[in-house]
Amino acid sequence: MTTDLSIGMDDHALFTPAINETFAKIAADKTGSTVHRKLPSARPPAALNYLDPKSPYFFYPAGLYSAAFGVYDTRATIITKRDRAKTTIIGDSGGFSAISGALKEPYEAFRAKSLSWIEEQCDVGLILDDPTRSLEMPGNKSKTFQDCLDHTVESMRFALTNRSRGDLILLTVMQGRTAKEAKAWWPAVAKYQNDFEGIALAGDTKLDLRLWMQALIEMRNAGRLDRCRWLHVLGTTRPDFGVQLTGLQRALRKHLRMDFRVSFDSSLAFRIAQVNKQLTTGIRYDRKSMQFLRYTFPDHWSGMARQAPFPFSSPLGDLCMLGDFNPANPNSQTGWDTLGAQMLSNHEVFKEISALREVNRLAAAEVMPLGQTPWKIRKAWEGFDKILSSETPMTEIARYGRFLGEAKPEEALEDDDR
Repeated sequence: MTTDLSIGMDDHALFTPAINETFAKIAADKTGSTVHRKLPSARPPAALNYLDPKSPYFFYPAGLYSAAFGVYDTRATIITKRDRAKTTIIGDSGGFSAISGALKEPYEAFRAKSLSWIEEQCDVGLILDDPTRSLEMPGNKSKTFQDCLDHTVESMRFALTNRSRGDLILLTVMQGRTAKEAKAWWPAVAKYQNDFEGIALAGDTKLDLRLWMQALIEMRNAGRLDRCRWLHVLGTTRPDFGVQLTGLQRALRKHLRMDFRVSFDSSLAFRIAQVNKQLTTGIRYDRKSMQFLRYTFPDHWSGMARQAPFPFSSPLGDLCMLGDFNPANPNSQTGWDTLGAQMLSNHEVFKEISALREVNRLAAAEVMPLGQTPWKIRKAWEGFDKILSSETPMTEIARYGRFLGEAKPEEALEDDDR
């Protein structure tokens, strides 16, 4: 029987694994034509598709996929084949891919294709921003902060003119390498916010909830959040921050609108797992910090007893030997093959979601001041409620600000570079 990880998680901030194009294609393969071997029990690669409610391993109904992949996909993927009534896909517009040289065409041409793909395949989508990180990368057309902002506003106008799906939740994007830049960015975007259904936080300031609570309060007081029902944070692997976002969602549902959704994404299961062969084994937390526990496989297949059971539990892992993941492929320097890497991703998605579900439930179950949930998270939850309910919210932001700032780097893994 499939393990359904969606049960009991509606009150949690929605975690959306950032699926890569290789997994998206191979996990849609029901015949095995994309790989040279099958999964245990002779199952096809499509058994790895966690978006499928009939998966033999587990079902989880959400993910993020980039237009930088989707626009150019020429074959079926788990995105195009999904049950749209039972799943939620956030479409990343491809802004970071645009500035990192990963696109096959100019920014303006891709912008139209990005919006079209998001409308065709996604439930939530981002406008194509011009990340301020582009100013630190050679070869980009943007040379100043104002260039990045102007290009992003131009994309917002383009989306307003060309969007056609009334049920699509379309998000603006907030950027800024510093608080000063962010405070210059959000007023320009806020002018258009009532034409969009939500906001995405990106760049170097994305984890500074003290800063972004100020922005939300200013926009709310100015009547700019009348249509806003979604807030997404791009690229963070930090479980403590994810649990903070659950507290923010609870407060926004209580004080702004009952159907508000807060979400975040991470490519950890597809970036670190596949490239570095590093897995989440659990989660550690106390009153000071919270972090994923990690294990890295040896660099070479000879460092593992391949006939031993896979040591880490998951619906897939419990059925496997180590050699099912690493078949000692002679064409690979380490012995890993393409299917083994996708198996790691399926296992890793399960472990990350399970760990996040545990700590979110714990945070909801414990009563202050007792318990093991980090104190910073507990005070942040309290702060979100006080800020959104207060007649003097800026005073409450100042009072709770030290609990809302960016998590310390040593408390978790490095965030995705978006």
